[in-house]
Amino acid sequence: MGAGQRRIRQAAGPLLVLLGTGLALPVLAATPKAGAAPAAPVATYGMEAVTSSGMGAMAMGGADIMRMMMSGRPAMNSTSRQLELRLQAPGKVANPSAEHRIPPAMALGTALPLRSGNDSPGQPGQWQDKDIPEPKGRLLIYRGCAESAGAGQPEIITLKGLLPDQRRQTLEGLRRLATAPAAGGAPLTSGRWPSGEEAQAVPPQASLVGNHVVTSNYAPEIRFPVGSGHDFLAPVKLTSTPAGGAQRLSWPTIPTALGYQATATGMGRQEGDIVMWTSSELPMADSGVPDALRAPEAARLVQRGVLLAPERTTCAVSAQAMAAMGAGMVTFTAYGDTLLLSSHQGSAAWRLSLERRSTATHLLGEGMEGLDPVSGDGKEAPAQKGGGFNLFKLF
Repeated sequence: MGAGQRRIRQAAGPLLVLLGTGLALPVLAATPKAGAAPAAPVATYGMEAVTSSGMGAMAMGGADIMRMMMSGRPAMNSTSRQLELRLQAPGKVANPSAEHRIPPAMALGTALPLRSGNDSPGQPGQWQDKDIPEPKGRLLIYRGCAESAGAGQPEIITLKGLLPDQRRQTLEGLRRLATAPAAGGAPLTSGRWPSGEEAQAVPPQASLVGNHVVTSNYAPEIRFPVGSGHDFLAPVKLTSTPAGGAQRLSWPTIPTALGYQATATGMGRQEGDIVMWTSSELPMADSGVPDALRAPEAARLVQRGVLLAPERTTCAVSAQAMAAMGAGMVTFTAYGDTLLLSSHQGSAAWRLSLERRSTATHLLGEGMEGLDPVSGDGKEAPAQKGGGFNLFKLF
């Protein structure tokens, strides 16, 4: 599982957690096929390279995103890059150590130390009822890029009254994914970079292109090249403009991107309501994008209307969705091809994946201009005195 699946990658993420298994994303609901033989123990190395723009660029530090959620004024025009690395191998060793030797183009020295330790998988703990907030009101779901919502929209789901067991089941599934052990629950040794809870930004000019070597005393040596087609994606330059009652999203195409998806979330006009919009033409439950996305699967998702085509540059949040939420948060994601490599036959077994995406997260709709600290003329806007969009009010 990619590191990004352990984080909330979209503003809508906290809402999906509360909806029970009926609306779980397909990637979260996937289970092994009956009768499938367990995979042989193998060392795995996961890399996740993310380019973030707008509010998404602040998510790694946490302070500014919290200020936004509490109606503060974050720096909306920032861009950053993040890299997360995770090495896992079956078995335990004393004093585990590992490092990733990087090419000069990464501008982070000669090697990144992977903080290593022995894991005890076990079973995830049980969630208590007090840990599972009870949703209120209704969920109104809009979809598609038309300026006017199509027939049958919004899809309305009553949230109040969902049984705690329904919410607990989804939370338990997410937690199992976040702590899934390798080798069928056998003891393992793992290493990661960055070593803290928060991901570390890399220099804006950093490039993954070049030769890489991962060495450790608990996994086979992993040597691999990264070409320009699997480098960090370019930043998303997302803008929104009124189009009647709709909001038209625009962006330049992202080189090497396989497709795009956007979501918007906001509070409804009626007390307790939550409004969600997705650029996907399909219902929310069928709009998941899997980890380790490759070009053939991306092409199928574009054909089905889950992803927007890589040459596309506009999409609209419908007038009906905007009227329902008034203001909210939009997250746009460009997905890159995943580099998948494995060891040669006859050598020590390892598998590697390098997942790539570029995201932009911005406030959307009426009343949002006051939260942007930089006005159109480049001068800092005055501080907002209370009110504004508060994500915590969604619950």
